Amino acid sequence: MAYMLPILILILTVFLIFRLWFRPEKQRVEVKGNEPSTIDLSDVQPCAVDFDWQKTVPIAYRPWSNGPYHVTMGIKRTAIQDWIEIDNTYLERLALKKELFEKQREIVLQTLPGSEEAAFESLYLLADYLPRRYPTIFQWMEKGVLENLVTKEKWDLGRNAPTWNRYHPLEVMSLLAPEDFAIIQTDSATGVSSLKAGAVCFPAGWRMKDRIGHSLWQIHAGKVPQYETKLAKSMDRFFVRMQVGSAITRFNYAIDDSDELFHPHSHHNLATDKKVHLEDLHLRVERQFLQRLPRTRALLFSIRTYITPITQVTKDKEVAAALRTSVGSFSEDVAGYKNKALWDSVLREHLEQVLDGEGVS
Repeated sequence: MAYMLPILILILTVFLIFRLWFRPEKQRVEVKGNEPSTIDLSDVQPCAVDFDWQKTVPIAYRPWSNGPYHVTMGIKRTAIQDWIEIDNTYLERLALKKELFEKQREIVLQTLPGSEEAAFESLYLLADYLPRRYPTIFQWMEKGVLENLVTKEKWDLGRNAPTWNRYHPLEVMSLLAPEDFAIIQTDSATGVSSLKAGAVCFPAGWRMKDRIGHSLWQIHAGKVPQYETKLAKSMDRFFVRMQVGSAITRFNYAIDDSDELFHPHSHHNLATDKKVHLEDLHLRVERQFLQRLPRTRALLFSIRTYITPITQVTKDKEVAAALRTSVGSFSEDVAGYKNKALWDSVLREHLEQVLDGEGVS
């Protein structure tokens, strides 16, 4: 019987290793003791005293390098200071959002049970941030009422306010800021992160009502090139382990044949028989801002969309050269996903004209 003891110890060891390795990621990762219990806004500085949103042009993000294109998460640490960007497109965007909430509400606004607390936590974070960052646009009036000095709207944000008879918290966020907002929550039992709520008025080829409740895998697998092989595991792990106070940004870009902000119809893997002209081509950039909410532990996803005529983008010769290098290195699957065949010849000819004889390669 003595030989049985080592065997039993070996079996028990293997069993424990199996349980530790294969249990859901959410259960394996613990919140570190030094993780902040709140999002600190004390370092948020107001814009310059001479800040004028009407004279502020959108930031010219050009999220590519003068080198080969690679499929990566592309995340970068950032500060809460840089969360919301207000410029001279502000009123135009708010007007379009109002129209969409009125006429196509179910397409742009979707929520699931269990997301309400995270939505209110998100709203109150934004309402605390905006008067700090943009004091010439937002100010608190009597308790719980936030005034937008540009639109002249007054928002009673008290939890029992009549505001919620008509509006959803994410909708109010969307009518205060130019960004779109979505909430991702992780199931504590399975470790699966899913889209639970969102007010997304400026989607890039998708609709909230088609994605609500979907996991990260369901949203991306079979659609985003190389997601299964290069992104899935790292994304799942990152979303679970992300901590309060560690906000990140990432960028997407595409060459589009439209300047539409509200773009719910697919613009991936399109037929190439459509004729496009140079004036049709626009650069579409998404600036994504992700942060962990301390109380509900949900992830708040903010998306700011920028659309710029390609002829304006290529006025900068170095930017044009880097763009040519980037799109020229697309793999076959990426090229299909980004509709390269649709716009490639037009863009290539334009870039040759811009760069020819300029000494830039």
